[in-house]
Amino acid sequence: METRPEIFEEVRLYKSPKEREKYDNQANLFAIVSTLEHLEKAYIHDCIKPNEYTSACANLLAQYKIAFKLIEPDFKTIEDFLKKFKIHFPIAIARIKEDRPITIKDDKGSSSKLIAQTVSLLITLMDKLRLEIKANDEIQPDLRELIDVMSRINNLPTEFDGKSKLQKWYNQLQQMSATDEIDENQSRNLLLDLDSVLYAFNHGLF
Repeated sequence: METRPEIFEEVRLYKSPKEREKYDNQANLFAIVSTLEHLEKAYIHDCIKPNEYTSACANLLAQYKIAFKLIEPDFKTIEDFLKKFKIHFPIAIARIKEDRPITIKDDKGSSSKLIAQTVSLLITLMDKLRLEIKANDEIQPDLRELIDVMSRINNLPTEFDGKSKLQKWYNQLQQMSATDEIDENQSRNLLLDLDSVLYAFNHGLF
C-alpha cells in the first residue's frame, strides 16, 4: 500500500509570521465578542450578579476596543468582521454600540457610569503596557483621562490611595518629552499600581 506523507502534514492557515499575527488578532477579537455575547445572556437569565456583570462587561468592552484596532486594516466595522466569518452575535453587537454595560444608565452624573469608565481606562492602560507600549505620548493622555474620571467619583473612600499613586505617575510623565519612553522597571511598577486600583474597583470597594 502506497504511503502518502503529505496526508499527515500539519495544515497551516498562514505562510508567514505576519499572516500568523493577523489570524491570532482575529481569533482574539472573536473570543472577546463571543464572551461578551455569553455574558449578556448570563445576565438576562439572572445567572450573574449585577456588580459582577458590570465589572466583567466594562473589562470586555475595553479589551474589544484594543482588539478591534489590530484588525481595522482588514475590516471597517465589527459587523464586517462577523459577516465575513458568518458569525451571529446580536446581543454583543448591541452592547458594543452602546459602549456601556446595560446596568449603567446614560446620565453624566451617574457614579456607576464613572466607575465603569474608570475600569475601562484601567484595562486600556494595562493592555498597552503588556504590549510593551512605553512612549509617553501613548500613555500620558490615557492616564490623564483616568485621573480626571476618578476625580468625578464622589464616593471614593478617604483611605483609598490609588488616585494619589496615579497622580505621581502623571507628574513624572509630564517631566518627559512626548517621544521619551519609560523603562522596563517603571512599566512594571506602573502596571502593578494600575492592577491594585483595578482590583479595588472590581471587588466593589466603592
